[in-house]
Amino acid sequence: MKQIRIKCWVEDEGEKLFGPGPNELIKKIHKEGSLSKAAVVMNMSYKKAWDLIQRLNQHSEKPLVILKKGGSHGGGAEVTANGLEVVAEYDRLEKEITDLISRQDLLKLLK
Repeated sequence: MKQIRIKCWVEDEGEKLFGPGPNELIKKIHKEGSLSKAAVVMNMSYKKAWDLIQRLNQHSEKPLVILKKGGSHGGGAEVTANGLEVVAEYDRLEKEITDLISRQDLLKLLK
C-alpha cells in the first residue's frame, strides 16, 4: 500500500535541533517530573537526555526545561511555560501536516 510519509523537525545551521524525539522527551519530563525517569521511559541514557535538554535550552530565548539538582529533597525537572508552548506548537504543526497528507490526492493520481 502506498503512503505519503513526512518527518518534521527544526534545524539550526544544518544540525537537527527539535523534532519528534525532543518533543516526546519534554512530554515525558512534564509527566514524570524527572529527567532520569523520562529517559528511562524512552530507553535513552540520562546523559543523552541531559545533553539534549541543555542544547534545547541554549537554542531557546527562554529555557524549555529547568533541571533541579538532587540532594536531600531530591532533584527533578520542570517543563516551563515556554517548553509547553513549544510542544503544543510542534504538535499543532504535525497535526496540520498529517491532515494535509491524509487527503492523499497524490496517491489517487499514482494508482
